[in-house]
Amino acid sequence: KQKMKLVLFDLDGTLINAGPSGVPSLNKVMFELYGKKPVYYVRALAGRTDIHNFIYVYKAAFGRAPAPARLQEMKAAYLAALKRETAAAFKAKKAKPLNGAVKLLQTLCVRPEVKLALATGNFEEAAKIKLAPFGLAKYFNFAASGFGAEVKDRVSLLELAKKNAAKAFKTNFKAGDIFVIGDTHIDICAAKQLGFHSAAVTAATLGDAEKLRRAAAELECKDFGDAALWLMWLRLKADPKGMEKGSYIMPASAIEHVFFSRTGIDEQRLKMFRIKKYSDLESGKLL
Repeated sequence: KQKMKLVLFDLDGTLINAGPSGVPSLNKVMFELYGKKPVYYVRALAGRTDIHNFIYVYKAAFGRAPAPARLQEMKAAYLAALKRETAAAFKAKKAKPLNGAVKLLQTLCVRPEVKLALATGNFEEAAKIKLAPFGLAKYFNFAASGFGAEVKDRVSLLELAKKNAAKAFKTNFKAGDIFVIGDTHIDICAAKQLGFHSAAVTAATLGDAEKLRRAAAELECKDFGDAALWLMWLRLKADPKGMEKGSYIMPASAIEHVFFSRTGIDEQRLKMFRIKKYSDLESGKLL
C-alpha cells in the first residue's frame, strides 16, 4: 500500500499571480460602507487570513476591532467587490496562474497516493472566486482544505487543513507526509513549526522577499516550471543524484554547502533546515 501524501497549496502569489487582488476590494469596502480610506502597510496583509486582515484594516480606520456584525457586513461587501475586481483583472489579462502550475496540478491529481487541498487565508467563497477564471477549483478538495474564516493565524490554518483532510480523505496524515507550498515567510514558518515539509515560490510573492529567503524553505523556486524538481521534493520521482530530500534549495544548488558558498548565508540559517520551531534559533525569529 502506497503512503499517502497531502499537498497543501496557498493561493495568492502561489497558484495565481493577480497582484494584491484582495486589497483594492477591501479598500473599496471600507470607503463604501464607512467612508474611510485607512492608511496601513499593505505587506502586513500578506500570508495572513482574511479575518485577520479585516480586523487589521478596520483598526487602522477606527482604532478598535470590529464587532461580529461589522465583520459579516464587511465580508458580504468584500465578496461582491472581489468578484468584480477578479473579473476585471482576468479580462485585462492581469491575472494568471503561475508558470507550470496547471501542468503540475494535472500531474499530481492523477496520482492515487497524492491528495490535494488548499491552505489559504482566503474565505472559501473568495478562494472560489479567484480560482474560477482559470478552472483550477476542480483540482482541490474544498472539504479537505483550510480557509481564513475560522482562524486568525497560519499555524491554526494549517492545523485546520490537516484536520479537515483527515476527515475528507479518511487518512491520518503524519506531519512528515504533509507538504506545504506558499509564497511568504509566514507560510514557511508555520509549516516548520508543525513539522510539515515546506516549499516557496518567489515569482509573485506578496510578502517580504528577504524574510522569505531567511525562512529557509526546503525548496525555493521561481515558479512551477521545473516539474521534475517539484516531483523530487514531493518524493514522487527518484533523485538522480541520490541525495536526501531537504537538501535542494534552488535548481542551481543541490547541496547545502554549495548554497552556502554561493550566497554567504550564515550557519544559523543553514541550521533552520533541520529545526521544527523557530524559537529554537535566536536568528530565526522572523515574525
